[in-house]
Amino acid sequence: MWTIQDTFTKFVFPFNMELRDESALETLASSLTAATRDATDTADCSLWVERPFADPDLHNLLPYVKRYIRDAHNHRRFVLDPDLLETLNNLQTSRMSDSEPGFYLSSVDLHLFFNGIGFLVAEIRPVACDASELSTTWIEDLNADLASLGQGNPFWQRDFLPTPGCESRRHALPALLRGEKMTMGQLIHSLLSPLCQRAEGPFSCYEPLVDTFLPVYGAILLRPSEKNVVRPSKQVDEQFQEFVMAHGIVLRKTLPSGNRNRFSRQSLTDPLHHYMPYHNVVHTQSLEGGFVLAYDNGDGGYFSGRQSGAMQSFRTNYFYMMLLALHQRMSILSYTAESADAACHSHPAPRLRKLREDIYDFTARCYFSQASYSEERDQLYRRWQRAFNIGQMYDELKEQVHEIEGYLAQLARDEELATREQELRQEAERTRIISLITLVLLPVSIGAGIIQASPIVAKWLHNGTPVIDALLIIIVTVMISGLAILWLVIQTGRIRTRKRAARE
Repeated sequence: MWTIQDTFTKFVFPFNMELRDESALETLASSLTAATRDATDTADCSLWVERPFADPDLHNLLPYVKRYIRDAHNHRRFVLDPDLLETLNNLQTSRMSDSEPGFYLSSVDLHLFFNGIGFLVAEIRPVACDASELSTTWIEDLNADLASLGQGNPFWQRDFLPTPGCESRRHALPALLRGEKMTMGQLIHSLLSPLCQRAEGPFSCYEPLVDTFLPVYGAILLRPSEKNVVRPSKQVDEQFQEFVMAHGIVLRKTLPSGNRNRFSRQSLTDPLHHYMPYHNVVHTQSLEGGFVLAYDNGDGGYFSGRQSGAMQSFRTNYFYMMLLALHQRMSILSYTAESADAACHSHPAPRLRKLREDIYDFTARCYFSQASYSEERDQLYRRWQRAFNIGQMYDELKEQVHEIEGYLAQLARDEELATREQELRQEAERTRIISLITLVLLPVSIGAGIIQASPIVAKWLHNGTPVIDALLIIIVTVMISGLAILWLVIQTGRIRTRKRAARE
């Protein structure tokens, strides 16, 4: 009934990097695009080329979303060098036979965001789309082989022919470009190796945010096999819906074709996983990724041919709806992990203060509820947010921010109270010292006053010998001071006894 007219699959590898200052993203971009030269090279070469979004890529996005995604302080986009990309063609996996069509890497993009979240997006397409060669089973099995990071199914180039030039750039993919086998995990590590070349600097090496399978986004464009089917009909629509229910779950989960019978059939009216804006287009979405399934209804040519406008729109405009939501999800997960790490730190307050500022920054920059003027694309953006549980996760993140603010406020109050208590203790210590000094000097002053006021005492003390006079004055002073101290000790003891008795 159906012939595959065109298809593509994007494999998304999310990762996280620690950007230690505001200039880290700019430094990172310079490091990625820096030209290198090997001893055997005749020209300067680079692995990555920075390429901002073109206007058609951001068609129908709201103006502030366009400004956000185009601002170099928020987001940087890089593409694999086109000359190197051309050599990554006619590939096959171990599951394929030599008679089956191969595939090629049609694009490899690298997206880096202001908060250290990044995405490596590798898009594959079949070498040839022919009704007698390409099947849905071929697509499902290929996607399952490449999406799995745990199993590590290898792939390699058929009919490998070495290409000259730029050995320093080709050094990033040595095995694949020598016709040897390579897994998807090895390819990702090779492409991201420039991110880890600096041991010290404003950014750290990347940390994977997935380790089992890669989220995917892809599309399949069908056309009816019967030549007499020109216009859509109720029968064609029903057959298309049967095709979606048979293959949609397996495609978005990147499972082999043999796993189809393990899942229950879902209705296209399921609001969680399916969105059908037109009779010939179904978007299926989940936490693991999504797929677009459509068929050429022969109306206006928008769905006709391998380079159709519909497939180009699915490849760019619709994919960016997923990318924006996926960035939000990975950012929230990263902030949650930072909060947990800070809680285990011996001095969590500085890290929590920075985390709070980062979350405020994230909310102000890129947590928006609408993304597009187009009702269909805005609905897809909202549905991706729902598929990724972003609303619930963001509410939980806000609760964490509230708890962080409460903790920091209590910490500030405790510090203020401790400072006040320290000041009171210091003031009490100063008062005690002054009291002791006063206690010692007061009897001396009293004694001196008595001596001067009483001629009898003065005559008795002044017998004409200075040394004896001084000793007599000291003895009298000590006696008076001792009596005063003894009286003070007795009174203090009585007060303590009364307090102890009152407590008992």
